[in-house]
Amino acid sequence: MAESNRLDLRLPATAKQLLQQAAEISGNTLSALVLNAALDRARDILQTHQHFVLNAEEWRDFLRTLDEPPPPTAALRQAWRNED
Repeated sequence: MAESNRLDLRLPATAKQLLQQAAEISGNTLSALVLNAALDRARDILQTHQHFVLNAEEWRDFLRTLDEPPPPTAALRQAWRNED
């Protein structure tokens, strides 16, 4: 079994009451309801930031930029020097 960790959360009493009601109606524990909702939202956020869709013209531009990147700007060269 995977190790369990705790997450403490402060919330208004009205928010907790709303969550408890939803948990009871759905047949879940409060922890399960909150965890499942948080995981669903986290997956949505990550998918939005890790996956993108391009049309044919955008895809060609993307590939062209990979094959022929623009020259580095002064700011990029400075950042590269400061990497040490």
